[in-house]
Amino acid sequence: MNPRAGRSAAASVLAVAVLQVVVFAITTAVWVGSTIFAGGACAPRCDWSGADLAGAVYYLVAVVMSVGTAAAALFAWRTERDLTWVPLAASAGTVAGLLIALRLFQAAMGS
Repeated sequence: MNPRAGRSAAASVLAVAVLQVVVFAITTAVWVGSTIFAGGACAPRCDWSGADLAGAVYYLVAVVMSVGTAAAALFAWRTERDLTWVPLAASAGTVAGLLIALRLFQAAMGS
């Protein structure tokens, strides 16, 4: 096993993971911007536990995607495989998690 090849494969995964970090920052900004002032209009009839669940769904998906990328980097290091597709898929998963969470949040707010 060539240690340089393992490091190179892991470095490739981590280099693409920068995109995942950018996607997470953007989706978090969208999440906060879409939810921070939403409760004022429906205060008496909002489902706050549903809104909290929507936030938990978004952040749980983001954490799972990040853990998947970290595992892919470790696996790439050990097996010398090119797994640069994993952070790309994780970025798409984070966006999907945001869309699902926003839908859940809108349902909780009654809109």
